[in-house]
Amino acid sequence: MTDELKDRIVELIEKPLFEEGAELAGVALSRYKSSTTLRLFVYSKRPVSVDECSRLSRLVGDLIDGTDLLSSGYTLEVSSPGLDRPLTTARDFKFRAGETVRLEFVDKGRKKLTAEIVAASDEKIELKDESGLISFGLAEIKQAKIVF
Repeated sequence: MTDELKDRIVELIEKPLFEEGAELAGVALSRYKSSTTLRLFVYSKRPVSVDECSRLSRLVGDLIDGTDLLSSGYTLEVSSPGLDRPLTTARDFKFRAGETVRLEFVDKGRKKLTAEIVAASDEKIELKDESGLISFGLAEIKQAKIVF
């Protein structure tokens, strides 16, 4: 499976998903023997329930079936990114606004931080801790995980 094929699939499905209130958090395309599996991890404005995953799966399946991208057949799996998945993109932070996150920084001299996600843009992540509002660039963050 090539990255080019994965990119073509993303290009095909990203806008229709967005129009349905969902955004891709990740895509995994794998092949084992003669079987191809396409796994989509989505954020949605609606709760990512079994019904929502099923609805989005039908949408994506119809889009892919109308092309020759995976003409030899495939299995499609749609799910949420998971609660314990590390946050790595601005989109991850945006969809987890209001939740508490634990951050480790690239600068090893900087202490770990636990704070609430307030907002996110491509340029910065805004957080709130006991000292008030703070913001960081994504490049400053080594690892971020939701605190349960």
